[in-house]
Amino acid sequence: MKRREFLKNGVAAGALAALSGGLAYGQADPTLEILVVNALVSGPLKGILEKEAKVKINDAPFQSSTDVVSRLAAPGGTGRYNLMMSHSIFSRGPVLGERAGQERCTALDLKKIPNVSQVADTFKPDFLERGGKMYGIPIMWGYDSVLFNTKEVPADKDPGMQSWGLIFDDKYAGRIGWQDASPHMLLAAGLFLGHKQPELMNAEELNEVGKFMIAKKKNVRTIWTSFAQCSNLLATGEVVTTFGPIPVRYGLQQKGEPITNAWCKEGVLSFVQPAYIPKDSSNQDAAHAMINAMLGQAYASQMSPVCGYLSTSKLGAQDMPSAERAKWGYGILDGSTKHAPLRMPQDLNRWLEVWTRIKAS
Repeated sequence: MKRREFLKNGVAAGALAALSGGLAYGQADPTLEILVVNALVSGPLKGILEKEAKVKINDAPFQSSTDVVSRLAAPGGTGRYNLMMSHSIFSRGPVLGERAGQERCTALDLKKIPNVSQVADTFKPDFLERGGKMYGIPIMWGYDSVLFNTKEVPADKDPGMQSWGLIFDDKYAGRIGWQDASPHMLLAAGLFLGHKQPELMNAEELNEVGKFMIAKKKNVRTIWTSFAQCSNLLATGEVVTTFGPIPVRYGLQQKGEPITNAWCKEGVLSFVQPAYIPKDSSNQDAAHAMINAMLGQAYASQMSPVCGYLSTSKLGAQDMPSAERAKWGYGILDGSTKHAPLRMPQDLNRWLEVWTRIKAS
């Protein structure tokens, strides 16, 4: 080959490579910056979502639902993430704003989320909507309950011990854990003391619950602040029973630890997390696709086995054996497992004051 032909062919090849590279880059899956419970995009769950939604997922560290809504409401918060999730009781106000036109999230195009039809009727109150427009769709739900060491606490053998009373019982003095979470702890105590809707307790009733908890605080080994701390307390045997969330129980069971949860006869505290798209975020079409994938059969059916949480989609448990459904907590949907929806009390400041008194006692 002559030098001139070699150079000409080289230039053409280089141009073709550059063009091909440009096409590949243009066709690359978009990256979604998300802020959700990290377990929801762990292991195979992330792979399912990335494949079905045709996205790459970059999940920021999740701390709490209140942290999520604080980030959304902060200056620039409506453009930082492409998709966010938090408890519906904390989300409604920050997402919708005080009045129409003040919404911090985009009105969802339900034509891009056909799987919204699969959301179980149980979760209708947890949609975030206003004026006929949808801003948030329930994706995940779960519950807080009593966690206990089955070798030390015979609650798995004695149905009478399936109660919130385990975290107040004098029998386990010095080996009980509480979570530094109000109103959660006060709601649990209220349920144990017979209040069917503890979030509606008046000032006198709330003070009585506070006095009860102050009297029982002598039994508490520690009030923990993180899931990791709670896991360590149970794993080392420093506590044998505690107020606890699903990820702690699931993580310890995966390691072979003898930890399970009580199906409290007063009702476990259930919660729901909707997904929403901040109004100034990029890649909104891809975020719609991810929400749709989260409600699809492949993802929904694997949520509980992979991370312990439960899907709001009817496709999540439709093929599960009844024993498996009961194990994860799907009995809440058919009434076979008693639950109390986690609701925000109206006078939250008063609740915070009572909790502060309890901790300081």
